[in-house]
Amino acid sequence: MRAFVRNHKTGISVIGLIFLVVGLLEAWGFTAPARGHLSARFDLSRGHYRVLAYGLPSPWRPEYARLLRERYGIEIRTVALCIVSRTLVSYADGYNEVSAAAANRKFGHDVFKECAEAASQSWEHQRALNVVRQ
Repeated sequence: MRAFVRNHKTGISVIGLIFLVVGLLEAWGFTAPARGHLSARFDLSRGHYRVLAYGLPSPWRPEYARLLRERYGIEIRTVALCIVSRTLVSYADGYNEVSAAAANRKFGHDVFKECAEAASQSWEHQRALNVVRQ
């Protein structure tokens, strides 16, 4: 066995390196929520309020983003559309958990719900006007 290891050191090293890389990639996925929390805390410490969005956007998302930015200085950053990995979902959810709670504490109410309702109503109003015009 020792002779085999001695004669095949390079091959065994390559296989070991492959296993190490695969293991680290798997571990990286498990740390996504914690990385999201830390990243949000870092951004908040610099005064940057933002939320991470993923998935198919609602038709009123541009208006929602505008309201959050203009009223409260909160930025929406789209990190993915329809195809989202579990790791990215975990990261974004961890980030938003910290960031949204901090924004709601700062402003004293659920600013996201307020802006979502206003944007939705505005979009419905514009849609109704377009139907009447046609």
